[in-house]
Amino acid sequence: MDSPARRMTRLLSGFFVTLLVVLSFYYLEGGSIFGKYWLVPVSVTITSGVLIVLIGAGGDRPHGSWITDSWISREDEVEMRSRLEMEMDEASVQDLGSKWARMEMAHLEAKHSEE
Repeated sequence: MDSPARRMTRLLSGFFVTLLVVLSFYYLEGGSIFGKYWLVPVSVTITSGVLIVLIGAGGDRPHGSWITDSWISREDEVEMRSRLEMEMDEASVQDLGSKWARMEMAHLEAKHSEE
């Protein structure tokens, strides 16, 4: 399976090409792409193009070392799943320790308040 970054790149590429074609047709018909109604489509097209370039530029770097990794993961699904399962196991063990400490603290407070 593809990484989420690859899927997002494909989605943004389709979106970018579609908006670019619409803007090109409008411009060829004699319209101005600098009008107030075309500010949003032009800015969305530029933003999606910048995101495509940013995601593509981080392709060969290790995961976690690129600016878009906190937004869209570049890990394959198998790697991401194993990493998340390990993090969940660690969190459950840490949570178990903190729950045990809270229970012990409540028990000691109850015991000392009786004395």
